[in-house]
Amino acid sequence: MGARADLQARERAAVADVVASTLRHDLRNKLASVRNASFYLMRKMQKTDAWGADARVEAFFQLIDKELAAAEEVLTRRAPVSSSDRPLCHASEAAERGLAEARVPEHVRVVRELKARDTVPLDVEDLALLVRCLVDNAVEAMPRGGMLTLRTWDVEEGEGGVGIRVEDAGEGLTAEAYSRAFEPFYSTRPGHAGLGLNIVQRLVLRQGGKVTLDGGPSGGTHVEVVFPHRPEARGRTRLGQEEIRGSK
Repeated sequence: MGARADLQARERAAVADVVASTLRHDLRNKLASVRNASFYLMRKMQKTDAWGADARVEAFFQLIDKELAAAEEVLTRRAPVSSSDRPLCHASEAAERGLAEARVPEHVRVVRELKARDTVPLDVEDLALLVRCLVDNAVEAMPRGGMLTLRTWDVEEGEGGVGIRVEDAGEGLTAEAYSRAFEPFYSTRPGHAGLGLNIVQRLVLRQGGKVTLDGGPSGGTHVEVVFPHRPEARGRTRLGQEEIRGSK
């Protein structure tokens, strides 16, 4: 119960972050519109007698600009996070936990290929949430059942890192859905919030990783996440490869 409660609390925090970020984005756009309108009116007023006759006119426009700048700074301010302070977890162990917490029906067959032994610069709750979002999304793409594959591996190319990939055997996505899949609140399924992939993207990008979405050669959708390698923390835990049915 404790682990499930921790993951649910992390999910609520992630949803709140998406909502807050969306509101900040909308407010920044509105503030930009107000700033443009203020600038236009100021230029018009500068050509009238009122500009020189009343010093308060210029002072008020300066005040508007100053307060808008202050509001924009508040919206964009973020607390710095040092990379050395980021928690670490074993990718395969967290993936196993995220899969266990996902809602996988009996008619979906799950294949696990958990080969990663390196660590990821996220705590276990965040990485488990990431995997659970990917698995839930894949399950929703297969309402009539099919195979879901969860993979983790150590990336050997370039600077190295850890890869996580979830594959489903659904019908795939339309061109529009591919282009908008990571947008908050975008979903092709009625009754769904459309936050899962956006939460995944946020968790990945904050740690300098990358996430890609593509279609498989025989249909379905594949989501791949790659986290950068941290040479100072190469904890390794060997997990085997096995195939299971359902979520157990």
